[in-house]
Amino acid sequence: MYGLINRYCHAFTNAETLAVILSKTFHRQMKKFKRFFLILAILTLTLSIIYFIPENKKEIKTHHFTFLFSSSIDTATIIELANVLENNYSRIGADLKTQPSDNIETNIYAQRWRYIKATGNWSASGNIEGISKLHFVEQAWGESDSKKVAVHEFAHTVTLKLLLDNETQPVDSKSFDKKFSTFPTWLWEAISVYEAKQFVDPKTLSYLNNGQYPSISELNNRLKGGKIYSCGYTIIEYILAKYGQDNFIKLIKNYGDLHSTFNVTDDQFCEDWYQFVKGKYLK
Repeated sequence: MYGLINRYCHAFTNAETLAVILSKTFHRQMKKFKRFFLILAILTLTLSIIYFIPENKKEIKTHHFTFLFSSSIDTATIIELANVLENNYSRIGADLKTQPSDNIETNIYAQRWRYIKATGNWSASGNIEGISKLHFVEQAWGESDSKKVAVHEFAHTVTLKLLLDNETQPVDSKSFDKKFSTFPTWLWEAISVYEAKQFVDPKTLSYLNNGQYPSISELNNRLKGGKIYSCGYTIIEYILAKYGQDNFIKLIKNYGDLHSTFNVTDDQFCEDWYQFVKGKYLK
């Protein structure tokens, strides 16, 4: 009888000891969780304050551009960008047979998150708002030269103005937006790549060396390798060499319709372009 009682007492003592251990472990874990959530709350509050504090910006005006830029960016860098854009203003206008906008607001961001906050654009390093406003990050993805990024985005504004000038005036913005949404990515990006002189040597592209040139659908896909950014320069170079500037402009006004402009299918165009590249760069 006493032995049974002793066993029960012993079991009770063990259970009590276990309960104490579990209680201490629970309290230690709770302290860790409280510490974690406190740090998380402080971090969230700090980031929120930083996010909503207006950015300190500087402004520089040139003949055709107004630069609004993060104060942390060296002013000398902006002056250099300004000179490049002014030097390319008339050239790109002549290339696309269009008078660019007179005053283009150019926003330059030192931090990507500020660019995303301002534009809502997560997937790129630059974009435009209409024909007289552009945004880009000082350090862009895939392009170390911010001057080329600036010219690339400016060329988009000129392309857009060409399309708008070609519409019946005054432009019905709702109807135009719907129509513009059909403009092919490959031509939109190729124009800016060419005008910004973002040439990529075809010899460095393994798929071209292997004869596996991209189709129009591949060139339209920014997310699947972004081949248009590597091939865009030679595509426009080929169009100008084979069809001339007037037909190049006609293609833009025709929203990239290769058949109605050049009387070729998409597949035939890509094959002809590749033969041009092969003959000029892959010998």
